[in-house]
Amino acid sequence: MEYTPPPKPQLSSRANAFSIAALMSSGSSKDKESPESTIKPLEQFVEKSSCAQPLSDLSSLDPHGDFSTSPSSLCTEPLIPTTPIIPSEEMAKISCSLETKELWDKFHELGTEMIITKSGRRMFPTIRVSFSGVDPEAKYIVLMDIVPVDNKRYRYAYHRSSWLVAGKADPPLPARLYVHPDSPFTGEQLLKQMVSFEKVKLTNNELDQHGHIILNSMHKYQPRVHIIKKKDHTASLLNLKSEEFRTFIFPETVFTAVTAYQNQLITKLKIDSNPFAKGFRDSSRLTDIER
Repeated sequence: MEYTPPPKPQLSSRANAFSIAALMSSGSSKDKESPESTIKPLEQFVEKSSCAQPLSDLSSLDPHGDFSTSPSSLCTEPLIPTTPIIPSEEMAKISCSLETKELWDKFHELGTEMIITKSGRRMFPTIRVSFSGVDPEAKYIVLMDIVPVDNKRYRYAYHRSSWLVAGKADPPLPARLYVHPDSPFTGEQLLKQMVSFEKVKLTNNELDQHGHIILNSMHKYQPRVHIIKKKDHTASLLNLKSEEFRTFIFPETVFTAVTAYQNQLITKLKIDSNPFAKGFRDSSRLTDIER
């Protein structure tokens, strides 16, 4: 009788990320990646989030960075702890401002959408912030993460031009931090320049090896900016709970992740506002005959 080998066990998408084949393929691809697409050792602090708890109602969050809700109502699995902490007197002096707030307000009024792709797509508008109240002599690490607003999945109702709840959220994806590649900054640098997260990319690929932030389509998300005072002995960020940090949330940056824009007004505003969309902008204003 001819021997037929038993079928190979099928790994789930998440288990496959840690399979030997996946690890070997990720290792062999490092040489081929461009410097921009690879992530620095500091940025490789990536874990899977088993959190099913939503971030809670964002209206109860202090836009200047402090949580006013109880610990039990907050998601505890994002890599930066979300439990309320009393910042040290030094960290309490730090404030953070969102640049291009007027543009964010325009998008927020319509319901901001951000495209996610398998290869990763940059955000527009870009998160740009400026800091004040930092110690010019100290060093700081600036990070960003993106957390779910709630535990719901949404759909866009075209006849009503609005987003409606479509059901319960999909299972949470691996939580990731994006450490700004210029970190650590000196306090003097932060006082003189704004910090731009234009290189952050959003993806829906659970097996992403490039450090992009992984999101579910048709879910709402809140970007968060964090500043950590770097201690002399800090070689990595593996023990964030022992670090001095502040978290800043800007409610106008909430967005819905999509694979294609749903609201035509958002599409138009993106084309009109994005300097890199000049080709779309020019062609959209041609008449049929001119095209």
